[in-house]
Amino acid sequence: MKAMKSMKSVPVSIAAAITTVLGTLLGAGAARAEISIIDNNKSVAIDCAKDPVVNLVGNHITVALNGVCSKISITGNNETVTGAASAVTIAGSRNTVTLSAADDVIVAGNSNTLIVRKPIKAAARRITNTGKDTRITPPT
Repeated sequence: MKAMKSMKSVPVSIAAAITTVLGTLLGAGAARAEISIIDNNKSVAIDCAKDPVVNLVGNHITVALNGVCSKISITGNNETVTGAASAVTIAGSRNTVTLSAADDVIVAGNSNTLIVRKPIKAAARRITNTGKDTRITPPT
């Protein structure tokens, strides 16, 4: 076994100690979070730089995405979503989703309306539709 060297005590100011602890707890940059909306009848604008992952669980929610979110999941019904997201899952029904851009979209719900204008990073947008009576523009 190796013997451990004793450590010298180095004087540290209280301000420096607090700065070090806060820096460790808060991280170097702004925290990126996930937002879930479970209430009904809401209208919100979401900054994708701050909240890159969005979950819509409630019903009758109108969402305007600012920037490009990494993922949006729609399990509620009668949602209206506009913006852009790398990955989108639509499991609810009677939703209207208009995306300026998206790479991967999965539609499992029924009677949805989906518009995806272009891909973000992929060569082409990838849309999987296992739901019924969903209108996709432009067609896949």
